[in-house]
Amino acid sequence: MDGQRFDVVVIGGGINGASSAQHLAAAGYAVLLVDKGDFASGSSSRSTRMLHCGLRYFETPNPVRDFMLSPRRFRTALTMAKASMETRAELVTDSSVRLMPYTLCFPIYRNGPYKPWHLDMGFKILGALGPKSVPLDYRRLPPDEARQLPLVNALADPAQLRSVATFREYMLDWPERFCIDAVLDAERMGAVVRNYTTARLIERNADGDWRVGLTGEDGESVVTTPVVLNMAGIWIDTVNQPVQGGTGGKRYILGTKGSHIAVQLPPDYHDFGIAAVNSIGEPHYCLPSQGGYHHIGPTETVYEGNIEDIRVNTAEVDFLLAETRNVLPGLELDQSDVVYSWAGVRPLTYDPDIPKGNRSREIHDLTDQGMPNVLAMTAGPVMSHRSAGREMTAAVRRLVAPSGTAQSPDYMPRMLPDESNALPVVDGDDSVRLSHLGHVAETEHASSLSDILFARTGLGYRHRLSDAHIQKAAEAVSAHLGWNDSDIHDQIEAVKTRRDRLHQPARDAE
Repeated sequence: MDGQRFDVVVIGGGINGASSAQHLAAAGYAVLLVDKGDFASGSSSRSTRMLHCGLRYFETPNPVRDFMLSPRRFRTALTMAKASMETRAELVTDSSVRLMPYTLCFPIYRNGPYKPWHLDMGFKILGALGPKSVPLDYRRLPPDEARQLPLVNALADPAQLRSVATFREYMLDWPERFCIDAVLDAERMGAVVRNYTTARLIERNADGDWRVGLTGEDGESVVTTPVVLNMAGIWIDTVNQPVQGGTGGKRYILGTKGSHIAVQLPPDYHDFGIAAVNSIGEPHYCLPSQGGYHHIGPTETVYEGNIEDIRVNTAEVDFLLAETRNVLPGLELDQSDVVYSWAGVRPLTYDPDIPKGNRSREIHDLTDQGMPNVLAMTAGPVMSHRSAGREMTAAVRRLVAPSGTAQSPDYMPRMLPDESNALPVVDGDDSVRLSHLGHVAETEHASSLSDILFARTGLGYRHRLSDAHIQKAAEAVSAHLGWNDSDIHDQIEAVKTRRDRLHQPARDAE
């Protein structure tokens, strides 16, 4: 690509970078999207996976007092909740195959921080903010009726239970798939997309274009562009540093670590989740997910560790189990029930007045940092990625006009071809067959077996793949990606390492 010029270069192929590339390409821009790893391999792949209605944006110890004292905070909550409701309706309408519906239950205790009318008012606001096409199905049940529901029957302090709010929510199947679909649609509309390619801002030349250096499988190259979007998530400050002169520039990211554990509960529980408040006043979820698991979490602690190696530690597993025993003692969970764990770092907006970061999604113009026409986005959650892409496209329009013709984005999920006669990779799971792996390898920018089994097909999340499964998959892919015997061995070992790391609940050191 050496010497090519683009209207916009997007650095970071997570879910918000991918959505930005998709919407920019649809608007007629010539786009280059690059990521130093695989697409969606950072924070996007490590979220709670909850497509939520936005109720959590109103969570505060004393809603009336706190919002009266801070009208700006209330406006932010309304804005974020509105975006959540709109996103919820949009994804349920066109991507239901990628979502799992369930009933979320929120217990209200006599001695708890929330009153029944708080929930009633919150859902009235949500109903007014969002489209009516996808109902919330909100109900508030009396204790005796609520205790007949799975998970609710495992709650602590049944005598103190005033009522239980129930409503319809959804889980994303696996977030990487949404990102890959957006990347492929951007490419369909003319965008150039490259994973495993490192980008660096070099300098701005005399005619106002940025020179962007690329290092990837094709070697070194330099492209030019009038506009750069730094969508690198938790790496935003790292991307900025060479232009800012080392580490002396403005800080944009404060990362908070969210750790999760997965447990296997009885089948009767699978359509139900619990949202509660933990002992330190933060959200605590037990949510159904693919593969018959329930995800428990998250933690929320400021993370200053190695962003290239983020793992759950023993203390975090102990904390999540202890909080679950407080909220749901009837489950009687202990360390032996933890099937796997994962952790990610949220790329929140750094604000010295907010110790755990600002959750409001923001676009930053980096002109005052010596980077004119460079924009960055912080605190963009996975679920609202489409509105993030539209917002970034609107921001780019204010800087430069598109050089091409507008098109229409295609939001429909990209499905695997019908190959029902082929053997499944995992017996009993007919959704992914051996022949599908080669199709994915050739059409979805997968460079490794891990890319295919996790980000492209989700098999590695739904199943603890055996050595035989991994061997069979590697052999099915090898001809499509030109692997020799040594390559096959290395690919198998890499997937085993990722599998074992996912299913190793914790380690003591960060």
